[in-house]
Formats: sequence, C-alpha cells, structure tokens
Amino acid sequence: MPLLPIGQLVKADSKGVLPRIGRSPDPSWSTTLNDLTKQLRTAMKDRNFSIALRGSVARGASINEAADLDLVILYDGRPPMAVSLQSNVSPQLSIEASYVPLKELETHDTWIWMRFMLAHNGHTIHGPDLLSALPEPRIGPHCYAHLRNADRWLQEWRSFWEQDEDHHAICEWLMKRIVRSLFESQITRINAFSRDIYPCCQVAMDAFPESRKAIKRAAELAVEPIANHSVIADIVRELSGPLLTKQSELGM
Repeated sequence: MPLLPIGQLVKADSKGVLPRIGRSPDPSWSTTLNDLTKQLRTAMKDRNFSIALRGSVARGASINEAADLDLVILYDGRPPMAVSLQSNVSPQLSIEASYVPLKELETHDTWIWMRFMLAHNGHTIHGPDLLSALPEPRIGPHCYAHLRNADRWLQEWRSFWEQDEDHHAICEWLMKRIVRSLFESQITRINAFSRDIYPCCQVAMDAFPESRKAIKRAAELAVEPIANHSVIADIVRELSGPLLTKQSELGM
C-alpha cells in the first residue's frame, strides 16, 4: 500500500488551542462498533460508563483495510475487569481498549495525554458524552508522546524483534514512532498538530531535508510494514541522530 495523502495537519489558534475534530465514524464501521459496544455492555453489566472512540477512525482519516480501533472506556467506581474484545465482523481487526477512571481523567497528570487526545479527536459512541466537558486541547509538552522516550524505544526495538515473531507489527510500531517523533519536534514551531502519518511525514521531510528519503521510507513502512531487519535497522541508524538531538534540545 503506497503512502496516500490521507489525514490533516490541524492548526492551533494564537493561544495554542486546537479545534475539536472528533466526528462520527464512517457508516462502514457501524456493524463492528455496535458489536463491540454490545460486548462491553454485557461485560460492564450495571456500571455507569461511556465508550469513546479515538484515533484515525474518529478523525475520519482511516484506511479501512489498514485501520485499527482505539476505544476508551470511561467509568465511575472501582476498576472493571478488562475485556478481550474481538470483532465478529473482522476477526483480524486490531482493537485497543483503554479503561480510564473518569475522576482521574479530569484531574490527574497520569492521564494528561489521554485527556488531550480525547478532547482533540475523541468521539463518544455509547453513554453520556463526557468529552465536551474536558479542557480545550492545547499545544504543549504533553504533545511529545513518542519523542520524550526516543532514546529508550530506539534501543528496545531490537529486543522486541528477537522476542516476538510478529515482525510486521514491530516494524509498523517502530516506523510510526519515528515519523511521529520527528513531527513532534516541530509542533511548537508550526503551532499545529497531527497524528496522521502523511502530514507528519511532510512536516518531518521539510524540517530534515538531508533525511527526506529515509523519512519517506519510514512513513511507507508505517502503513505497509515489512519483516526485513536490515532495511529497518538502516532507517533507525540514519534517523536516530536527528531524533536524539531533538529529544535533548527539548530537555526530555
């Protein structure tokens, strides 16, 4: 799958406030989302909870055959038992479910990234809409989700490769982190935000022209991963320098 011009670079206002861009998912997701909601309602029983969708599907930037689903279950009271979700419509669909205590989401620094992401691009698909009450999404240090730990994951990927046979998944995970981290290093300068690979790639290539070819290849592998260790290692080798330099400059 080639790198398609999908996604958007979202500009913040003069105070660094981003618009809320979460939206109803494409109707093609309805059957899957209804099925997963039913599974969660059965598991949560009489609990008060909401289900929020975030990620590319909630931003209207998903490629259906490559998309995964990011669900956030917001709940009151004691922690619920985590449920292993699987789509009966698309059994191979990757589903990430995060269980977040509502009171902590609103106030605790542990959830500052989730609070920001839900406010910026989350959309409620079940239960009370709790997202509109979250603080306005604002450009700040919390936007450096991957860059702040670049030194760690640039080392860890090799161990993951040796321990896990799903090398395609490791490639996708690593390439997304690389492209998004290079973009994150430019967020304050351009006063804009994105999680979509294409606009992140464009900004990164403009900021690091000497590494344009490697950045574009990393973005391509983020959407069409491979299991070729030498190709992946070459990209990591070339882009580690810019990443670690920017991590250091930003004091992370």
